[in-house]
Amino acid sequence: MSWLHYRVCFRLLSPLHIGRRGVGNLMRTRPYVPGKVIWAALTARLTRDYLSSSNPQNYKTIGEAIKIKFRFGYLWPSLDGDVPCFPWEHEAFDYTFLGSYVSTALDYGRGAAEEGSLHETEFLAPYTRDEGLPVFLVGDLWVREDSLPDNLKHWQKALERVQLGGERVYGWGRVRLIISQKEKSGQGSTVTGLRWQEQDGEVAIVVPAGRCLLAHALAESLLRDDVSGPIDLLSGWERDNKDPKRIWRLSRVKIAYAPDAKAKRELRLKLNPWGVLCRDAT
Repeated sequence: MSWLHYRVCFRLLSPLHIGRRGVGNLMRTRPYVPGKVIWAALTARLTRDYLSSSNPQNYKTIGEAIKIKFRFGYLWPSLDGDVPCFPWEHEAFDYTFLGSYVSTALDYGRGAAEEGSLHETEFLAPYTRDEGLPVFLVGDLWVREDSLPDNLKHWQKALERVQLGGERVYGWGRVRLIISQKEKSGQGSTVTGLRWQEQDGEVAIVVPAGRCLLAHALAESLLRDDVSGPIDLLSGWERDNKDPKRIWRLSRVKIAYAPDAKAKRELRLKLNPWGVLCRDAT
C-alpha cells in the first residue's frame, strides 16, 4: 500500500486563528496551520456529513481511521497559491499577513463591559494589509487510497467544506479548496521544496543540512547535533472519550523544535499522524 501525494491549496475566506500562547490580553496565533488542525477539521467534516454527529464515538472512529490512512503536512500562507511564504524569510510577514480583533464581554446588569474581559485575538487575514491581495494556504497531504474504508472515501468532497482553527462560531477559519492535485506515489517533492519518500511504510521527509524543518520535530527523538533553533511546546485540548464526566482534557505536553529550526546535517524524519516530524512515527 503506497502513499499517494497530494498538493493542496485553499483560499482563505475569513480570519484564521491557530492558538499559540497569550501575551497579556493578546491571544497570539501561529502563522501556519499544523497538521493536527487539518486532521481535526477533516474528522469533524466526515463525521457530520456521513455519520451521526450526535454520537461522540463516531468522531473517535473517523479520527482513528484518518490517523492510519492519512499524513498531513503543514499549511503555509501564499500570495499566488503556489509558493509558500515563511515568516522567517518574509521581511514584513506580520505586517502583511496578520491582524487582530479586540472584543469584550458585556455586563448587561451594569450596562457596561465586564471587568477584566477585554482581550485581543490575533489572526491570519484573508487579504494582505496594503495591497489587499487574497491569501492562500498551501501544503501537502498523503493518503493510502487503495485501502480506504467506506467512511473515508469522500475525503476530497469533505475537504471542500472544512473549517479550520478557533473562533469558528464567529465565522472564522472558512476556506475554499482550490487545488487537490494528485502526484506519484513512493517519492517526490513537497510544496515546500523538500524531498519525501516512503520508509518502513511511513512518509519520510528529507531535510538537507542548513534547511528549516518546516514542521515541528519531537526533541525527544532527535540528537543534540541534529537540529539547532527555537523550542516550542505542543499541547492542546482534546475530546476525552474515556471519562463520561468530562468532555475535554489537556493533552500531554511535548517538547519540540519549531518549524524554523534548522537541520545541522541531512535528516530523514518520519511524519506522525498529525504532521509532526520524528525518528519513529509515534
